[in-house]
Amino acid sequence: MKDSKIKPKDPLNLYQRALKIHKKNITNETSNLLECDKIKLIHELEVHQIELELQNEELQLTQANANAALEKYTEFYEFASLGYVILDTNATVLDANKVACQLLKVDKSNLIDSNLKHYIADHHKPAFKEFFSKLFLEKTVEDCLLGLKGGKDVKDIKISGSVINSQSNQCFLKITNLTAAEQLQEAILEKEFFQEFQRVGQIGWYKVNITNNVWEFSEMLYFIFGLKNDAVVNYNNWIDCVHPDDRTEIQLYLKKTIKNKTSFKKEYRIIRKNDGVVRWVDGNGRFNYDKKSNEINFFGVVQDITEQKLSLEKILSAESWSNRLFETSNEGILILDSNSGKVTDANTFFIEMIGFNHEQLVGKALWELCVFKNTIISKETFTELKEKKYCRFENQLLETKSGKLIDVEFELVVYMEESHNNVLCHIRDISDRKKAENALKESGYLYQAMFEKNQSPQLMINPTNGNIVDANSAAAKFYGYSLGQFKLMNLSDISTFPADQIIEEIGKFGVAGSSYFQFLHKFSSGTTREVEIYTSQLLINGQFLLIATINDITERKLEEERLKHLNQQLLEVNTLKSQFISTVSHEFRTPLAGILSSVQLLQIYNDTWNEEKKEKIFKQIFDAVQHTKALLDDVSLIDEEQNSKSFFRPTNIKLLPLINEIIEENISAAGTNHKVIVSSKLASKTYYMDVLIIRHIFTNIISNAIKYSCENKKITIDIDEVVNKEIKFIITDRGIGIPSEEISYLLEPFYRASNHGAIKGTGFGLSIVKRFIDLHKGQILIESVVSEGTKVTIILPYFQRENSEDEPLNKTEINSIILNQQ
Repeated sequence: MKDSKIKPKDPLNLYQRALKIHKKNITNETSNLLECDKIKLIHELEVHQIELELQNEELQLTQANANAALEKYTEFYEFASLGYVILDTNATVLDANKVACQLLKVDKSNLIDSNLKHYIADHHKPAFKEFFSKLFLEKTVEDCLLGLKGGKDVKDIKISGSVINSQSNQCFLKITNLTAAEQLQEAILEKEFFQEFQRVGQIGWYKVNITNNVWEFSEMLYFIFGLKNDAVVNYNNWIDCVHPDDRTEIQLYLKKTIKNKTSFKKEYRIIRKNDGVVRWVDGNGRFNYDKKSNEINFFGVVQDITEQKLSLEKILSAESWSNRLFETSNEGILILDSNSGKVTDANTFFIEMIGFNHEQLVGKALWELCVFKNTIISKETFTELKEKKYCRFENQLLETKSGKLIDVEFELVVYMEESHNNVLCHIRDISDRKKAENALKESGYLYQAMFEKNQSPQLMINPTNGNIVDANSAAAKFYGYSLGQFKLMNLSDISTFPADQIIEEIGKFGVAGSSYFQFLHKFSSGTTREVEIYTSQLLINGQFLLIATINDITERKLEEERLKHLNQQLLEVNTLKSQFISTVSHEFRTPLAGILSSVQLLQIYNDTWNEEKKEKIFKQIFDAVQHTKALLDDVSLIDEEQNSKSFFRPTNIKLLPLINEIIEENISAAGTNHKVIVSSKLASKTYYMDVLIIRHIFTNIISNAIKYSCENKKITIDIDEVVNKEIKFIITDRGIGIPSEEISYLLEPFYRASNHGAIKGTGFGLSIVKRFIDLHKGQILIESVVSEGTKVTIILPYFQRENSEDEPLNKTEINSIILNQQ
């Protein structure tokens, strides 16, 4: 490969071979064993010293190569078109790339040696003159917007530039096409050229979002590692490709790199996944911190250098290395005498590269050849080479016989053959690589500004079939797919709508202009989100494409649903409020009316009625007042502030007599002959419980059982102790029952079952019961069947004291009980 890199890994083999030859000569010349041993020892010491020197040079060389590799291979991203020209101080064009020629609509042969201002529109020439003057005075200036000549077909461009170096009389000018359609079309063409360059050089790029742990590989990198194009890449997939013998070293090196935020520079072996072949790769990468998104990215390139490694091994180990190298190498190779620096041989590839024949090269020192007059090769450099045994020179200019300058890199290695040192010189043409690197580095910024750096997820869509043509990084992060995966997907892959329905919707609105859609989109994780999509059309190569900007509206939708639900709840609360006012008014009106009528009768007949009649009227007034008081108590108990921990006041009570007392009070108040049977398995007579809470709970439950049951139907109350110091109460009646679908609503305020008929009630009795049971840290369960009856199960904890005095718990004891309940 033309730009492959051959680096000596173990030049010690050369010296070991030289030592072997030398030892053979020694053996032929003398038979004295002792003298041979001495000479052998001396040479072993010399070889050991050489080994140490080579190891030191090898470390320095590795560091130099890694630094150079990082400068060569910058971030590899897809990019837009960019033209460049090199000018002298008179604005005369010295060189230009293909894109610049296309923008100026002139062949390169005609463009060279012409003045750039001839292609600038007349009304923009003053601005160009001012820009160009400042450039050589200030070295860098702001971008300049200009127009090119062309009749009606005037192109708008942006130029920026810099002086090549402080001593140079040349400047480098970048030309950006501001015509959107042509710019995007040229970006696609230039992307295809760069992809071809990656394929030829077997260079793949990667990008790792450290913050979100999102990995991206280029197609070439998938190929280098032998992975399927649709394979999801992550740390495990990558490290699994690394050769087991190199894996631990690479893991430790990567860990150190991430910890110290240093560059990654390493050559290592991999096992290609698709065929199991061992390959050598050269990995380079560095960190980048995005202040806007607070994200840390690690990106770089990986090049397959297996061929270079194999070539180096062949050079250092094969006896006939020179013949094979000369016949097969696609690099320029020279053999030099290490003492004089004169060329002793040159391969065919180098001769064809520069245009000079073999006789014109052989016998001349390297720095005497006009081919190398622009390089830094000199006698001093060559002397340094003999000491270090290895030198490398990058970004050098090699001049051919025709006067053309070629960008090259050199590697010079000293080796021993037949006890004589020679120099092996490799010359590689890196012109294409440099052009591609510069184009990538410079034009990548424009592409990112147009599409990649947009913070909103964006997709480029073909409206005729719904295929995703391209996606930016924000979309990849949002959906969880890589950019490579996106380009193989259809809108139906991320939408819950089928493909034909999506295309139909786009057909109605999408191509005519800017449009708005709402869809439910699927993510790589399997989750779905509500999104809104704004689309606008773009014409590329005569074909309409849609640029879709996506916004996540899931939270907004949820908030709208929440507000809708709150509005519904507000309506229900207003309805309940009206119902409560109406119910309470009705319930209070009845006893008050009875009190009023009884007082009026006493006022009229007080003198004529006997004591028995008056006593009956007084009892009616008393009962009505008690009923009114009970209603007021229920209403006051709805207040949350009364259901606080301070309301909980347990005392030592006789539980069973209290239950019987509550039963008698409710039967008396109802004026019926209901039979209530109590079955108790209590082990103790007294328990520490809140008597007020117990009375409220069971007054309500027992009164309901009596109210909704016929007199000939018995009511049972089963009382028993259960584990964890709890008492279970089961109240069972054979009354009208409750519809099963309404049981869950009974404990809500103001709710009454639909089959209550004419039986009076407020609908908040059971809600109060539930609050008191919760306050007592108990449980309630209601089971019912219509026309068969209802069973209410209540479980309440109780407390014990060492003494049995019938007195309330003090504040400390109450707080302790409440704390234990929590």
